[in-house]
Amino acid sequence: MSRPPAWSHTLDEARRQALVAIDFYNRPGDRRSFVDFIVHIHLAWQNLLHADRTRRNETVFYREKTGRRRYERNPDGSKKTWDLARCLKAEFKDNDPVRFNIEFFIGLRNQIEHRFQDYVLAVTAPEAHACIINFEAELTRRFGASESLGSELKFPIFVQSLTPAGVDRHKAMRRGVPQAVTNYITEFQKAVPDDVRGDERFAYRLLLIPMQGPKTEADLALNFVRQDSLSEEELKDLVGKEGSVIVAEKFRDAVHGDEMLPKAATRAVAARIDFVFTLHDFTTLRKAWEIGPAKSGSKAQMRKSSGYCVYAPAFSQFVYRPKLVDRMVDTLDTAEKYEATLGRAPRRNRAAQSFAS
Repeated sequence: MSRPPAWSHTLDEARRQALVAIDFYNRPGDRRSFVDFIVHIHLAWQNLLHADRTRRNETVFYREKTGRRRYERNPDGSKKTWDLARCLKAEFKDNDPVRFNIEFFIGLRNQIEHRFQDYVLAVTAPEAHACIINFEAELTRRFGASESLGSELKFPIFVQSLTPAGVDRHKAMRRGVPQAVTNYITEFQKAVPDDVRGDERFAYRLLLIPMQGPKTEADLALNFVRQDSLSEEELKDLVGKEGSVIVAEKFRDAVHGDEMLPKAATRAVAARIDFVFTLHDFTTLRKAWEIGPAKSGSKAQMRKSSGYCVYAPAFSQFVYRPKLVDRMVDTLDTAEKYEATLGRAPRRNRAAQSFAS
């Protein structure tokens, strides 16, 4: 039996740290530790990104600034690995809600004292929830569904906000947040773009309502309902109610009907430019942009695939969205851009030749 790659141990540690973080967050009373949640989710993200970069043969070590290709060293002589903030700069765009969410907790880590942690938890629950959902999404996107934490977690039983007394207690805790932490949260959120601040990957908010009527065999203890599936009247009726069933707007990367198989996407690009564009060109370009399956036949996608493609079980392969076609057209719509992108002079397609003649 072959030895597992070194990065697999780092991935195992990322999953372990995430589960430890969730355990600390969900513990009741004095056993709960929001400080430990932040520490361990920080380590979980760092290990996850280290594992993926190592798997892709990309560096996770700091180099000396002397011009020589030497690594910075720790006091024990080992190579100094990138901290989480450095990983985020390499792995996420500047305006990515996931990056903003993690950076929020990096800064918050230094603001919390143990005696105030429950107060801070009360005002940062949406960000904490988003942080866990984002971790699960990145874990399965980068390493596949087999690495999901879902089979090891359960929805916690709780009573907070289910009674008027619980609501009053929650409001009182919000008033108990230290001024320094309040200032940090306020200033951080001011710096976040409006579209990011309203994104569920930055802060994931839940609405709790009671279920009426008898339970059927088809029911689970909780029903998950997409917010965008409700009418305006239904949504208004739910807002402000308290109870025990989640209604959430959940991020879901799924097929919507306008996606295309690779050949169809290739034809869509070719129809909108004046030059010959082949399936080989489509594949070359999407791979250069790190979009699509991590390898042939894989359900795991490359790291920049979000928004451009989605795995379709019905076809047992990835399908591509119009957004990718638009991007390719914008990149290839002139002879100069075509040659710079694909490395060869373009040949006019038949439609363009007919129009020219």
